[in-house]
Amino acid sequence: MIQLLFLFMTIVVTVALLPGIKSIMDVAQASDNMNCQGFIYNGDPNATLSYNSSLETNQTACIAIDLYLPYILLVVLIGGVSRILYGSPDQQQQF
Repeated sequence: MIQLLFLFMTIVVTVALLPGIKSIMDVAQASDNMNCQGFIYNGDPNATLSYNSSLETNQTACIAIDLYLPYILLVVLIGGVSRILYGSPDQQQQF
């Protein structure tokens, strides 16, 4: 039961940190850094930090940044569920 509580708390903290992580990733995707195709800064496509087709872009890094947040969530969920299902290595079953 305590492990379920820890999993819930971990998920809540992860969800709370996601907006901060996303804002940091937005800085990386701006036209003055990686210039990711399709990036719109603060909802304004005419902003100076939005995607600029005349500048060079790094497609591989942009794809990796787009997949960053879902992978963080998957690691937390899979790690937490496996921890609950298999228990900790400290716990030994006594027969």
